[in-house]
Amino acid sequence: MKFFALLFFFLATQTFSMGDSLSIHSRSTADSVTVFDSLRTDHLGIADSSAADSLNAEAVPDTVVPITFSAEYPFSLIIPQEEIRRMNLRYAGDLFSLIPVSYKRSLGFSGLPEEMNFYGAGFGNVSYFENGILLNDRIRNVYDLNLYQTEDVDSIEVVPSPRGFLHGVFNNLATVNFITKDFVAMPPYTRIKYIESPMGEGYVDAQFNSLFSKKYIFSFDISNRKMDAGFVNSDYSLWQAKVKLKYLYSNSLNFFLSYNFVKSDIGLNGGINYDTLATLTTEPWLYLYNERTSPVVDRESYQKVKQHNFSLRMLAHLYEESTSELSFYYRFNLDEYRQNEFGRQSGIQTLFSDRKTKTLGGIASHQTNFSIFNLALKGNYEYVDYSGYYSYPKFLNWKYSSHENNLVLDGILTMNNSGNKLIPAVFSKVVSTKGNRYFSFGGDINYLLSDNSSIYSGISYIEKTQDYDALTITLLGGFNTFLISEIGYKVITEKMSTVLNLFYNRDGFWITYEESYGAGITFNYQYWKIHALTNSLFTKKKSRYSSVEPFLPNVTLNWKIEYRDTLFNSSLKLRTGFEAKYSGRQVYSNYNFYETHVYYNSSKPEVPAWFTLDFYLSGEIQRSAMIYFSWENLFGNTYYVTPYYPMPWRGIRFGIMWQFAN
Repeated sequence: MKFFALLFFFLATQTFSMGDSLSIHSRSTADSVTVFDSLRTDHLGIADSSAADSLNAEAVPDTVVPITFSAEYPFSLIIPQEEIRRMNLRYAGDLFSLIPVSYKRSLGFSGLPEEMNFYGAGFGNVSYFENGILLNDRIRNVYDLNLYQTEDVDSIEVVPSPRGFLHGVFNNLATVNFITKDFVAMPPYTRIKYIESPMGEGYVDAQFNSLFSKKYIFSFDISNRKMDAGFVNSDYSLWQAKVKLKYLYSNSLNFFLSYNFVKSDIGLNGGINYDTLATLTTEPWLYLYNERTSPVVDRESYQKVKQHNFSLRMLAHLYEESTSELSFYYRFNLDEYRQNEFGRQSGIQTLFSDRKTKTLGGIASHQTNFSIFNLALKGNYEYVDYSGYYSYPKFLNWKYSSHENNLVLDGILTMNNSGNKLIPAVFSKVVSTKGNRYFSFGGDINYLLSDNSSIYSGISYIEKTQDYDALTITLLGGFNTFLISEIGYKVITEKMSTVLNLFYNRDGFWITYEESYGAGITFNYQYWKIHALTNSLFTKKKSRYSSVEPFLPNVTLNWKIEYRDTLFNSSLKLRTGFEAKYSGRQVYSNYNFYETHVYYNSSKPEVPAWFTLDFYLSGEIQRSAMIYFSWENLFGNTYYVTPYYPMPWRGIRFGIMWQFAN
């Protein structure tokens, strides 16, 4: 990473600051119908004063709605750009520390596909989208958040759980949508970001944006994450590139063309071999975090991923009070998995696997207002081609290929009378795939108690394929059923905001079932220039046919207390403070990287509760540069979230971002 540091220093010294000239006001047609504007509020709906700076700049009128369903979800949890750009991120999964209904099952080593839980749902039950286009792997119904290019994110929406199933070809319990940056800067600019961390970990990103004419806007983004091997077989390399072209045909018709490339290579060491340590010493815990002496489970396994993603989106206003979108996309994904490739490790089965997926799809949606109702309709068609190679040498060699056609239709009918504080809605969806049809439906109510408070309540019934539960498939005729419900309360004042989400999920109705329930709470209080934030999750997940629990920690707490101020004649926006994290005990779990699945084992020792304290600082200089500094795990606590992957020891993480003119 020293090469990248030198490159960054050279480029930075050849440029000059643009100050506020790059801040522009982007006018969206969604502003008139949405309760939350993700570009101008924080995730609790508190107004962002920096947005006012953008009113002073001129821009080409932008009539684009960032995502097709943002206007229908006033109770979505939003992470805005102002928060994202200040976070000292490792990867996209770090963003969700601001979401009260989320939990991350960390693996310690950078680059590993960690499980994110939303509303108690994890691998195989969460849909990830970018501007309404599904990112999930079409074979396993999962997505590795390490593969997402975070510097292109404008904001993130976590959809209320009763509506989580509505989008994409999978009827998943939770939906997350990444909204990419979609602004027009009059002068061209370049933006560079560099971050370095302990264990040889580094990150560099470079962006370029140019307005070729009044109708053509071009942007390019390339980034690299790298981690040198500290522990055996923990090295990691990720290259990402994105090219976007925007064509403003008219104020009522816009075109977006995008290409994204991803190449990842990661070592899968399986964590520390605790059993081997126990035979070598009477105090294995003391050596668990020693990168030089700790033996790993797997010294050779690795995974390579390559992706090519194209999309063409057309957004239009066919007539007043309507928005239409037509999108076409192509996604190519190749996973190369190798386990004990050369057969030199005893006790580990040799496995070779190549999985290739090609997805060609289209989305057509239309939203219109009539009388006191808003109707949103959407259709999604996909053709998916699978091929691959699977081999256990001397036992099985299997080449396979297949294809399928998926058709999805969904609709939302909302009653929205401007003089009515009660906003009810009903919604439904049908999925046709592999010769089967799955019907799901639900309804919700958003009640505006006052100008700064509201209550949300919703419930839905979902039919979903389930590959891991053969007994349930037999009993229910080829699919599994879910009952999803949520109640939310939100109040926002000038100095205080509170968001409360109560949720309940039930998988199955008769002999077999699993259920999750819990509460997510966010409380933000401001006194003078001191901000105190509490983000907490209380959850419980249990199963009628398994005594294994807790699947997730019953209590997860995240506390922040920080000082915010604007210094040096408004040239520096400073945030600095402490962040404390606590997680309760949970059952022993282990990852299957080939299936991307988590398994639980109650016969092994539970994962103990843990606590850490971090110091952080971010300083924004004239809206053109950002400095990041964090001192992680100040007390040097030794702990793990997933056995036995040691979490990072005490260390300093430093970074800088600079945006300048060309």
